[in-house]
Amino acid sequence: MIRILLIGSGNLAYRLSGALEQSKGVRLVGLRARDPEKLSGFPGAAPRSGLDEPAPDADICLLAVADRAIGDVAAGLKGSPALVVHCSGAQPLATLKGTSRHGVFYPLQTFSRDREVSLAGIPVLTEAGRPEDLALLNKLANAMGCSPQPANSDKRLALHLAAVFVNNFTNHMVYLGESVASGSGLDKDLLRPLLRETLAKLESLGPREAQTGPARRGDTATLAKHRELLRGKPAAAIYDQITESIISTYETEL
Repeated sequence: MIRILLIGSGNLAYRLSGALEQSKGVRLVGLRARDPEKLSGFPGAAPRSGLDEPAPDADICLLAVADRAIGDVAAGLKGSPALVVHCSGAQPLATLKGTSRHGVFYPLQTFSRDREVSLAGIPVLTEAGRPEDLALLNKLANAMGCSPQPANSDKRLALHLAAVFVNNFTNHMVYLGESVASGSGLDKDLLRPLLRETLAKLESLGPREAQTGPARRGDTATLAKHRELLRGKPAAAIYDQITESIISTYETEL
């Protein structure tokens, strides 16, 4: 039985708490946060407490906190015999160097408190200072139904950057597109079938083959019309940068 002390009160901590409660061979022995009142809506019956209260015995202390808080929270666990683990894609293992045993458990997924998401099959990038601790993290990932992928801090940071393009930037592009539509008095839901097909094509064709549109085909007349519509608007610079990136990617094929 792997005993887990989960620290944090944000989106990731909320979703991890539910997943840990449902995992066989895992016991969530406690939830901790700077403000324990924020833990009141978390699933399960694990005891809730603040960071300054005595911690229960655990095999792994899982820090699902903001990157800027990792060092401070870890400092309070320096004397713990548990494996102290952060969940960040952008922070190195060395962030936890003050602890006797340390590791990383980074689930490559987007999490929101108001939307259920299955962890089944998602990659979890793992790293640890000792081989036996890496094996323990991989065991935890498997118990949660995830796919453990050992990776050092440099590779994890590169994948985190890739994830920002794939997830965060894609989401923001949809936001900008909906803003253009609604700003012209159009129903933004008109874009939904297009969005669904875009994602389906990415799965079946891959992004390079799936690319279409005026920049892909070198349609300068249409590009000029779009730029006129965006004149003086913040989205104009983004439109230009993405357009030029697409053109440069396919310039030998135009």
